[in-house]
Amino acid sequence: MTRRIFVDTEWTEPPWSGGCELLWVGLADEAGSAWSAVAADVDIERLAGSQIVALIPADEPRLHRPELAAAVVDFCGDVDEFWAWVPTMESVARWFDLGADAADLYARYWDVDLQMLQSLVDPWPREWPSRLFDLNAAAAEAGAEIPARTPDHLNPRVHALWNRGLFEMIAQARQG
Repeated sequence: MTRRIFVDTEWTEPPWSGGCELLWVGLADEAGSAWSAVAADVDIERLAGSQIVALIPADEPRLHRPELAAAVVDFCGDVDEFWAWVPTMESVARWFDLGADAADLYARYWDVDLQMLQSLVDPWPREWPSRLFDLNAAAAEAGAEIPARTPDHLNPRVHALWNRGLFEMIAQARQG
């Protein structure tokens, strides 16, 4: 059976800026498990006004990079596929006001969720895939309706669970 991991990450700055760090990671699998944690090494105080920081629950685990990497490896186990919601280039360009640089930046960072995991889990396990599957593209291809998002959808655990739900909707749309 294929083991799929649904992933979402949040970062301190856009990935193309010089100071982008992994802030928060959320993972879910098809068996119903979900997990998330904040990178304890990040100076959250400098991000105090951030919409993302406001969503971090007080009891959210805060792990230093080696512990965070070990927890990701433990959760993912024998992963066969990584899946994430990938916004369109047009959306990314609008959100970050990218202008003429949009196509180049999007081409380099469309799979930023996987890139963030790969920078955390180093060395990357040889048996793990180094490709990210795009739920947005898969939903469009299957004609699956995109479910509504909750106000806390920027919480990576919530978003990873939403990703898993969307995958299930895509599978149903493909069957019938």
